[in-house]
Amino acid sequence: MTAPALPHGRRIGLLVKRFPKLSETFVLEEVLGLERLGVPLRIYTLAAPSDAVSHPAVARVQAGVTQVPAALRDDPGGFAARHLQLLLANPARYARAIAAALRRGRPGLRDFLRAGWLAGRMRADGVEHLHTHFISAPADVAELVALVGGTPFSISAHAKDIYLSDAADLRRKMAAARFTVSCTEFNCRTLRAIAPDAPVVRMYHGIDGRVFHPSRRTLSMAAPQLVPRLLSVGRLVEKKGLDTLVDACRLLHGRGLPFLCDIVGYGQERERLAAQIESYGLGDRIRLVGKLTREQVIDRYARASVYVQPSRVAADGDRDGIPNVLLEAMAIGVPVVATRVSGIPELVHQRRNGLLVEPDDPTALADAIAALIEQPALGTVLAHAARATVTEHFDNDRNLRVVLQLLEARHAHAASCAVA
Repeated sequence: MTAPALPHGRRIGLLVKRFPKLSETFVLEEVLGLERLGVPLRIYTLAAPSDAVSHPAVARVQAGVTQVPAALRDDPGGFAARHLQLLLANPARYARAIAAALRRGRPGLRDFLRAGWLAGRMRADGVEHLHTHFISAPADVAELVALVGGTPFSISAHAKDIYLSDAADLRRKMAAARFTVSCTEFNCRTLRAIAPDAPVVRMYHGIDGRVFHPSRRTLSMAAPQLVPRLLSVGRLVEKKGLDTLVDACRLLHGRGLPFLCDIVGYGQERERLAAQIESYGLGDRIRLVGKLTREQVIDRYARASVYVQPSRVAADGDRDGIPNVLLEAMAIGVPVVATRVSGIPELVHQRRNGLLVEPDDPTALADAIAALIEQPALGTVLAHAARATVTEHFDNDRNLRVVLQLLEARHAHAASCAVA
């Protein structure tokens, strides 16, 4: 199947906070997928990359990347020239955009300055539509880009950006956007309840099943493993529930079950998790691995006996959608244990393609992990079904066609209205 042709080969801009970002593999997958489908892209960022390493796959990205200056002092001439051009081109539209920015206070004025700079750069780049990842800061800027420059925008909303945002702010941005997509039906129900009249469409994240393929695992598992390996990948933050995994490991150790557990990622909970591991005397069983590239993570998937996703709803309401790492583990053929949080049950179905437990329940988590270790035949059956689920419903190229179809439909509607 070929991608829907965008009218006149329309170039799409992608606005994100940072690119590349080690923990946001879904953005990288989307960029690579859109380029495979022949979509001309330009990437804009609001901040410089913060990771010392990046995934090797970033080198395959063809789109140019432009960082929007953070403040007037960073490019005074560029700000002045682009804002003057916008003012002279359409004074009434410029005045409406300033008024909208003023209603948002000082952050709105800062975003307005950046929006004018970006609108001018997009015009020079031939970008005719701006799609933002996250409904937080990037969408704040994109909304003003549309107001001051007339370029339409759309939103991809994910997790933290939904659940830690003010409902009125979400409603305003969703009303202004051509459409909003989100990565789980759970998220979509939340957004539709906030803005019933705004177009909201579910678009699951996808992965490239050729990269995350069971053949990698077959090669790595050819030699028998003496000790089962547990794996969890994600930022070390409260919503990931990694302290529950450490508690479950303590229970498994108390039962005399041998294992090694690797926790891959970085974040503010690292010291607390390290202290917890040390207090249990499990330093030789649980390793906080830190940052890894995608290839290094794939190598961990390939050797894992069980992948564990112990997510929870954090105290401030933050939560996962469907973690991409869970898709990756399932695609490569690792038996998984996950929690019934947010959109995860839309992917993992109890005893059909994985095991589900309630969040914050280390005993249930330990029982599920032990079941997969002690019953390898069960793990094999579940892992086979998991791969089938991902390839059927979470294929990157197939799911990206949702965005392309929405773009085509919205622009066709806009064109017909203009003719009428």
